[in-house]
Amino acid sequence: MKAKSRNIRALAPENREEYEFTPSLTMWQRALKRISRDRPTLGAIVTLLILAAFSILAPVISDALQIDPNTQDLRNNYAELFAIGHPLGTDELGRDHLSRLLYGGQISLGIAFAAAFLSLGIGVAVGAFAGFYGGIADDSIIWFVTTLTSIPSLFLLILISALLSPRPTTLVIILSILGWTGTTRLVRSEAYAIREQEFVIAARALGASNLRIMFLHIVPNMFSLLIVDLSFSLGSLILTESALSFLGFGIRAPTPTWGNMLNGGLDYARRAPHLVFLPGLLITLTVFCFFLLGDGLRDAFDPKIAD
Repeated sequence: MKAKSRNIRALAPENREEYEFTPSLTMWQRALKRISRDRPTLGAIVTLLILAAFSILAPVISDALQIDPNTQDLRNNYAELFAIGHPLGTDELGRDHLSRLLYGGQISLGIAFAAAFLSLGIGVAVGAFAGFYGGIADDSIIWFVTTLTSIPSLFLLILISALLSPRPTTLVIILSILGWTGTTRLVRSEAYAIREQEFVIAARALGASNLRIMFLHIVPNMFSLLIVDLSFSLGSLILTESALSFLGFGIRAPTPTWGNMLNGGLDYARRAPHLVFLPGLLITLTVFCFFLLGDGLRDAFDPKIAD
């Protein structure tokens, strides 16, 4: 072995290259490398971080600009863009539109993130159970998932929302209960494939419990797929929450969300177009960025795509 090393070092530089090996990248390193070269995905990430930062810092920004989302000034309603003291104008009640957009983003994004993570947790748990055990348990779960998905989700959401008049917490629970089925199908199919792998068989032979095998050996091997699924779910949930609020079955005024602000501005679209344009723009931009991010992550984790 030492003689071989000395022979390699003695080779000329141009002949030594064939003996040099570069370490292979891990899946996560390869994904980060691809994302760093994907400008649309990077742009979506930056845009979403900016929107999230402004929404989180809504109280700080409102205090700094001395604007309040609930203060009414009927003498200064329908103020145009860049009005003094109101950078994005005011609504029909004279409330500052910028502060309401910031607080509305807090509610809309908060509901989407909370519902996405909660539905992801439910879908992973149920899908891992169905895929790992199979048999009657799998058949029963798939029957229930198929039955639930056969009902138009928007109509079911409207029905439940009309009965409950939901607050943000209630709406998160409703969206989570109705939004886990897609993740369950994805996790179930992956669990079927992974449960027969050698490392799972070895863990079972060493005495690992079924729960340990499911959540420490099977589920971690799905992280890349779950991240992509989470990105698409966030975009869909933003759209769903906005649609419900726009139709009047989501969060009710005076609590601002982008959806109910869009609905409230329709009656005054000709007199104050910014009341419709700005909430609609934020909804469109956010949903587009989430779907763009999901598409970029899917390509980044795809092993079939060459670097």
